[in-house]
Amino acid sequence: MIIKVQNNQTINTQSSPLALSPAAAGTALTVKNISGFTDGWYAQVGENGGEKTEIKAISAAPSGSIVPVLALTYTHPVDTPVYSIKYDQIVFKVSTAGTAGTAVAITDGTVSITPDWQFTQFDHTSGSASYAYKTCYRDSAAGAVSPDSGWLTSGGYSQYTLAHMRNRVKGKLSNNNIPDSDLDAWLNEWLENMNNAVVSVNEDYALGTATVTFSGTAQEGTITDADFKYVRKVEYSEGSDTGIATKMEWADVEPTDLYLSSSPFYYMKDEKTIGRQPHTQSGTASITYYKLLDRLQDDTDELPIPLRGYTNSFVRWAQGQALRRQENYSDASQMEISALNDLERFKQEISPRNKSGPEYINIVNAFQEVEDY
Repeated sequence: MIIKVQNNQTINTQSSPLALSPAAAGTALTVKNISGFTDGWYAQVGENGGEKTEIKAISAAPSGSIVPVLALTYTHPVDTPVYSIKYDQIVFKVSTAGTAGTAVAITDGTVSITPDWQFTQFDHTSGSASYAYKTCYRDSAAGAVSPDSGWLTSGGYSQYTLAHMRNRVKGKLSNNNIPDSDLDAWLNEWLENMNNAVVSVNEDYALGTATVTFSGTAQEGTITDADFKYVRKVEYSEGSDTGIATKMEWADVEPTDLYLSSSPFYYMKDEKTIGRQPHTQSGTASITYYKLLDRLQDDTDELPIPLRGYTNSFVRWAQGQALRRQENYSDASQMEISALNDLERFKQEISPRNKSGPEYINIVNAFQEVEDY
């Protein structure tokens, strides 16, 4: 079982071209800007897939225009890009129970990154199609590792994953020189648009819950959940009283006003500060809130279930942005219009039936008109 991982540490990292050509066995890289290069990290000399691209440890603090490194294997010409990267190895991990299990490091599964290829691979000779894999980066000198990747399986990426949609966009571009990071940003941009569209027509989509406990007479508390967007509903309990809290404006709070625990109120003072009225004793607010949608980051990250029937719109939007980058404005506009049409169709199809079209009818009470004769 061969597992491949794309070499992508050079995306969105500090780099600088060589100002002088170093010889093989040289221990100094003269670059045009040492900013971002750090002692204890690594320097990748050359682009991924280059015949002589290599990774060498930065052996001392950079100074002036010099980045000290361990002895080079090759000579490199002036203007060769040099990237500051944090890791020089990849650890391959396996779960024999598939994605339901826990991935553990494979014996002999820690390998050096192969920068002269576009990817680093490992042959798990005892692997099985039923196994699932994860990887992480590793610093061979310090032993530090990165967080694990998402799951990798023999079936490849599902059609709803970030990697699959990115590859679809690449396949539609005749001149594919757009960095993956830009494609990912455009796909996430469209994810945000789609998520906002769902919330605009279905208020009960993408909800989370949180609890804020008020001690004693404390009037305010903080919603600490990282994915909190804004409040949908607040249930408040104080003593033996429990009920739905009514929204009020912070500016309307008056210290002389009287409130009943049986008819509680809440207000928002800033992004995450929630206040209560009354606040004469300890109480608890059970909050239902709109969630900020998680970004697609790992190759294996998938679209939320309600959006999975609309992958074409993601591809069209990202393709449109790529064409615009290439100054093909006519085709870019066509792709963007197609994506926006998909968005409108999505909004119609996702709308609850009691809120859309002819299914929703206002009933007007009949009355008898009295005429004077």
